[in-house]
Amino acid sequence: MLAPPPCLAERLAAFTASLRWEDLPPDVRTLAESAFRDWLANAAAGTTTPFGRAILAVARMTGGGQASLVGPRSFADPLVAAMVNGGASHALEFDDSHKATFYHPGSPTCAAAFAAAQAFARGGADLFAGVVAGYEAGIRLAAALGPEHYRIWHTTGTAGAFAAAAAAARTLGLTAGQTTAAFGLAGIQAAGLWEVLSSVPAAKNLHAAKAAQNGLLAALLAREGLPGPASILEGGCGVFAAMVPSGLDAEASVAGCGEVWRIRETTFKAYPICGHAMTPVEAAFQLRPQVGDAAVESIVVHSNAISIRVAGNSDPGDGYAAKFSISYCVAAALVCGRMTQAEFEPGVLRDPRIRGLMKRITLVADPEFDRIARTVRPARIEIRLVDGREIDAHCETRRGDPEQPLSAGELSAKFRDLAGLAWGAETASRVEGEFALLPCCQSVAAWAARALSA
Repeated sequence: MLAPPPCLAERLAAFTASLRWEDLPPDVRTLAESAFRDWLANAAAGTTTPFGRAILAVARMTGGGQASLVGPRSFADPLVAAMVNGGASHALEFDDSHKATFYHPGSPTCAAAFAAAQAFARGGADLFAGVVAGYEAGIRLAAALGPEHYRIWHTTGTAGAFAAAAAAARTLGLTAGQTTAAFGLAGIQAAGLWEVLSSVPAAKNLHAAKAAQNGLLAALLAREGLPGPASILEGGCGVFAAMVPSGLDAEASVAGCGEVWRIRETTFKAYPICGHAMTPVEAAFQLRPQVGDAAVESIVVHSNAISIRVAGNSDPGDGYAAKFSISYCVAAALVCGRMTQAEFEPGVLRDPRIRGLMKRITLVADPEFDRIARTVRPARIEIRLVDGREIDAHCETRRGDPEQPLSAGELSAKFRDLAGLAWGAETASRVEGEFALLPCCQSVAAWAARALSA
C-alpha cells in the first residue's frame, strides 16, 4: 500500500529543517543580514510609539529573562520579548514588506528567531538560517493565501505565525518532524483581523506581536514533543478552508523551495508609510517640480482597489492614521518634498497647505491596476492647475523595492536614524559597528549582552 503524499506543512518543514547558512547563495546571506539589521532598528524605534510604550508596560509586569527587549536594551522572558519586539518593529510602518502579497516578513520572523537564539545558546549562523527560513515560509504562505484572504485577514498576522514558527524552529535546530508540529501549532493560533483599520489602525501592530510570540511558542512546544496537525494548511478545517474564500494557490506555499529564494523580493522601505501609499508618493515627487508654486485645481490619484481600501482614509485624525492615507501622503509629498517621520508630527499634520490639497484629491480604482496589483503596484497622478495646465506621472515601483534597492549607505543611514530615536546617535552608531560580528558569533546571547548593553 502506497504511503499518502506528504502534507504541505511536511514539505515546507523538510526544507526548513535542512536549510544551512553556509550553503546559501551569497546575495541571500547579504539580504538576510540587511533584513535583520533593518528589523533591529525598527524594533528599537517602535518602542517610542504609543503602541510600543503600551506593550513595554505590559512586558515589565512579567519580570526579567534571557531575551532582549531591543528598545530599552533590557531583558524579558523569550515569549514576551518576541511579542514586544515583533509588535514594536511594525509600529512605525517602516518595517520591510513584500509588495506582491501585502505582507511584512521581518517583524514576526526576526523577533522569533532572535528570542529563540538568545534563550537556547545558538550562534549567529543558526540565527540567520532561521531568518531565511522564516522569510521563505512566510512569503510563500502569503502568496498561497492571496488577495481575497487579505480582504478580512491581515497576512502579517496569519502567514506571519508560520514564518515565526519556521524561523524559531530552524534557529533551534528542530527536526523536520518537530518543525511540522510547529507549523501545525502555529496554524491553530494564526489570526489578525482588518476590523482594526478603519478606527484604530495602530492596533494592527498586535498582529505582528502575536505572530512572533505564537510562532515561537509553537516551536518551543514542538521541541518538547507536543504534536501539531500536519494537515493544518490544506485540511478540511485548516487554514485554507477557514481563511481563503477564493483565489487559493496552495502549491505556492512550497513552490521552488531551495531553488527560488523569495527573500530576494523584499522591499526595504524608504518611507515610514503604508506600502499601498508608496507608489502614489513616488508619482507626487515626480510632479512636484512642475507644480512649483502654482495653484492646484484638482488631483486624481489612480491606484488599485486594495490599496484604496487599505489606505483610502481621506481625513486622518492622527499621525499613524495619516500613514494609511494616500490623500495625506500625496499632499504632504507635494508640499514638503520629502516623506519622513517628521511629516506625521502634529504640526505638519495640521498644515493648512496640506489639508487644502487633500480636499482637491480624488482616489480612483483603476481596473487595469487591479489586474496587475500582485506583480507591481502602480499609481498614476493627474493634476489640473488653476492656470489651465494638466500634468501627470505614472510610477510602478518604489524606492526600496528590489527594482530600486536602497544603497548600503541609505540602509546604514536608516538604521542610525531609526535606532537613534530610542538609543541616541552614539549608541546607534556603536551597535551598527557591532553588527558585522553577529553572523559569525558563537553565541547570540553574548553578542546581545555586549552590543545592546544599556
